[in-house]
Amino acid sequence: MADAEERGPTLSASEVGRYIYCARAWWLQRVQGLAPENQQALHRGTQRHEAHGRALAAARRQMVWARWMMLLALILVMALLYMSLRR
Repeated sequence: MADAEERGPTLSASEVGRYIYCARAWWLQRVQGLAPENQQALHRGTQRHEAHGRALAAARRQMVWARWMMLLALILVMALLYMSLRR
């Protein structure tokens, strides 16, 4: 079995994604060791992705609450119908 040094460097899933997105940018960072010059734009993009993730989580919570409220409303309607039919 080969040692880690003999196998070569490993790539993370995010690195594979970066390579697929732009092989040249990946090569410049990974092989040439150059850092991106647009650090502010990258930071803003990260912040926007985080904000979008929070908004999606909030929307999912709202959907759960909406389903529970619809179920409660259905139960109440059925109870009212049942009570009105018993009279």
